[in-house]
This record gives sequence, structure tokens and C-alpha cells, in this order.
Amino acid sequence: MENNIQETTNQTSEETPKKVNWNEKYGKKTGKKKGKKGLIIGLSVGVVVLGLGIFGFFKVKNAVKTAQDTLANDATVVEAYGEKDMSTYIDVIGSVESQNVENVYTSLTYPVKEVKVKVGDHVKKGDVVCVIDETEIDTKIADLEAQASDADRLAAKQIETANHTVSTASATQSRSLESANKSISEAKKAFEDADTDYNEKLADYNAALYKAAQTATSTDAIENNAEVKSTKAALDTASTTWYAKQYAYDQATSAYSDTAETAAEAYTSAKDSADATIISNTSSYSATASQLASYYDMKGKTIIISPIDGVVTSVSAVEGVPCNGAVMTIQDDKNLQLSADIKEKDYFNVKEGMEVEFTSSTLTNVTGTGKVSNLNNFATANVSAAGAGSGAAAAAGAAGAAVDNTFTATLTITDYTDMLIGMKMKARISTGNEMTTNAVAYTAILGSAEGDYVFVANDMGNGLYQVEKKFVDKGMSGDYYTQITGGELEEGDLVISYPSTVTEGAIIAINEKDADSKDGSVVEEKDTEEKDTEEE
Repeated sequence: MENNIQETTNQTSEETPKKVNWNEKYGKKTGKKKGKKGLIIGLSVGVVVLGLGIFGFFKVKNAVKTAQDTLANDATVVEAYGEKDMSTYIDVIGSVESQNVENVYTSLTYPVKEVKVKVGDHVKKGDVVCVIDETEIDTKIADLEAQASDADRLAAKQIETANHTVSTASATQSRSLESANKSISEAKKAFEDADTDYNEKLADYNAALYKAAQTATSTDAIENNAEVKSTKAALDTASTTWYAKQYAYDQATSAYSDTAETAAEAYTSAKDSADATIISNTSSYSATASQLASYYDMKGKTIIISPIDGVVTSVSAVEGVPCNGAVMTIQDDKNLQLSADIKEKDYFNVKEGMEVEFTSSTLTNVTGTGKVSNLNNFATANVSAAGAGSGAAAAAGAAGAAVDNTFTATLTITDYTDMLIGMKMKARISTGNEMTTNAVAYTAILGSAEGDYVFVANDMGNGLYQVEKKFVDKGMSGDYYTQITGGELEEGDLVISYPSTVTEGAIIAINEKDADSKDGSVVEEKDTEEKDTEEE
């Protein structure tokens, strides 16, 4: 029994679980165990931080790349500043004028009966433009005729007829000379066109010869080349036309001299005859006859006609009010010219006969061509656009202010489209000279109250550039380039060709224009190429 109880007790003792202390199993750790877990946590935190750093780096890099790619899609064209080969031009600005302006006057002091035109109307030579009230004149003539003898009335009529004959002869002379001048102008234009065509055909022929000579093995092979034969035939035709037009021009010039001489003789003869009539009758004039002749003359002047074809640009006459001399102004709106100021530094580069191209800065349809027809050989001192008169210029000069001397040039407009009197035009005078000089694209230059300037692209790294403004002093102009004579630009500056697309301080990507190109072609930006290589 005791053994059984003891056995049972031992079994119970063995089966009862031992009470375990929480701190021993999960609570307080030994120093060795704690250090191992801390290291694991520290490494985990480090990995997270490193991961965030790497993520941030790539995120920034990707942001920069995104900016680069976005800007590259709309890259700005630039060109390194330096020496360029350019044909030279001189650019000026002026307003379109008529070559022939007629101020219509009257010597009569009677009221205006009717003004038949208004400003803007087009008139033909001989059109009635104004009528003076002749009521008082008719009344006076009737009174004088009642007092005059038959001999006095006859003498007065003879005087009137003589004066009319002189007036008609003068008008005939003017028409004859005008017609002869027109013939000369037309013949000259035809000859100039033929001359231009001949030179173009000659250039084509020479080019064909040169091209054929590169591969031909003999002179016969060159001459029998299809392109050479074609351009030679065209040159021969142009040559024949050139001689024909030159002969016609010479004939027209010679005919003008004959016409002028004949017209002058006719006018002189008519005037001599009229003078003889007047002198003959005046010697036997009574006071009544003299007054009657005077009123007959006045009556003939009450009808005012246009002396030219043109447009009415001003009207001074007012119906019901006596004229004060001036009646109106009529301008020939078919034969145009432009007066422009040539700067002193450009004076010796301009010659009469140089070709001119006209354009409008606001109206693309308004264009024209012409020539330099006259250049004054004396200067006008200009203080500024607001300066007035030589007194102001002298005062400014005495005070040490900058005074620009300019010379007035007349530019005849020979061919034009949609050009009107008063329009402001740009005129580009072709000097025909070639030069190598520091220059930028003419499109790169902007103007402000502070002066002319350009935008340049400064390298920031990562293929990005920042826009900076630099002031420049302009010189002569060319087909594509404008000469730079001073200012802030330095050799190698990347000048932005089309600055209207950027603003000062902006961040941009660029395409650099080929230094040997004159047509705006570009080469890929070097930083972009290097970046692509690195990525590969």
C-alpha cells in the first residue's frame, strides 16, 4: 500500500508542469541576446535609409532627365558668336512718297462755287476738280462790254485768244514730254529686265560648263553635253533680246531729245505770236478794254482742272468761301519713291543705281523693288528722333550730346505690290560687297529703349542652359547675318537665333546651328550625345 501511494506520488510529481518565470522566457534578456537583435534592427533601418536615398537619387535623376527630355523636344536654336561670311546690305526706314506732287492754286479771290472731289478720290489729268463762282465776273464783263467800243471788245477777245493759245501750247509741250518720258521709262525697264535675264542665263551656262568638265574627256564632249547645249541656247536667246532692248532704249532716249526740241519750238512760237498780239493791241487799249481783257482771263480760270493723274491727298477749298491761294493737293500714286536717312558711317558704301528691296514690318503682302536714284552730298545733323531743327542739333553738339549726321537718299520704287503713299517701309540697299566679320543672325537681335540686344545660352551642366541678355552695337546687314561692331558679346557665346521663344533667366535645352550653315540647319547638342552614350 505504501509502495502504491509512493508510486502514485512520484508519478504525480513527475507529471505536474514546472512553473516557468515569464521574465526568464520572454522578459529580461542576456546582454548577448540583446546586442544581436539591435544589430539586426540597425541594419534594417540602414537598408531602409539607403533605399530611400537611392530612390531619391533616381527620382531626382529622373526628374532632371524628364526636364531635359521635355525641353529637348522644343530645343532652342543657337549659334556660336564669331566671324561670318556675309554679303553686305544697308537697312533704312522711310515713308512712301509720290514722285510727283501737284499743289493746285488759284489767283482768283471769289467764293468757291463747287468742290467736285474729296480726299482719297482718284482723278485723271484734265478732270474738273473745283469751280469758282463766276457771278461777279460775268456781271463785270457785261458792264464793261456795254461801255466798250467794238474795237475795244475785239482787242480784248484777241488778247484772250492769244493767252489761251499760249496755255494750250504749254499743255501740249507737257503732254509730249510726259509721253516721251514714259517711253524712256518703259524702254529702260525692259532693258534692265533683259540685262538681268542675260546675266542669269550666263551664270547657268558657266555652271553647266563647269559641271560637264568634271567628267568629260574632251572639249567636244563638254560642248555636246545636253545641259551645256540647253543653257547655251537659252543664253543665245537672252543675248539677242538684250541687244534688241538696248537698241530700243537708245532710240527712246534719242526720241526724247527730238520731242523736247519740237515741243519747245512750238511753245516758243505760240508765245511769241501771243506776245505780238498783246503788244499790238495794248498800244491802242482804252482803260475799259484793259479791264475787259483782264476779266475775260479771270473767267477762263474759274474752272480748275487736275494737272496730273493721281489721288487727292488734301482739300483746302471750302464751298461758299473765297480761296486763299491753295485749292488742293494731288499726288501721283503710281510713281512712288522713298526718302531715307543714310548714316554717316554708311555714306561711302551707298551709290546711285544700287538695287533696293522694300518690305513692310506689319503687312507681308506689301513689297517692292527699286534703285537708289539720288544721294545728297551734304549732311543733316540729327539729335534724336524727337529732335527738331538745326538749332536743336547745334545746341546738343555744344552741350556734348551725341549728334548723328545723316545724308538723305531718294530710293525710286520701280515695282511694287499693294504699296500706298504714306506707308512706312523697310528698305534694304544691296551694296554688292562681301565681307568676313563678327556677326549674328539678324533674327537674333531685339530692340528696346536701352538699345539693341540678344539672348545667349549659358551652360548649367546636365544639358541645360540659362538665358542671359547681352547688349550689342549693330553694323551692316546681310542676307542672314547682321554685323556686330561692339557690345557685350564674347567669342563663342551661344546666341539664340529666335529669341521670341524665350525669356531672360529661363532654363532651356539647345540645338546648336552648324557654323558652316547659312540656312538655319542645326547639329545635335553635344551634352545630349554624351548623356545617351553614358546611358548605353
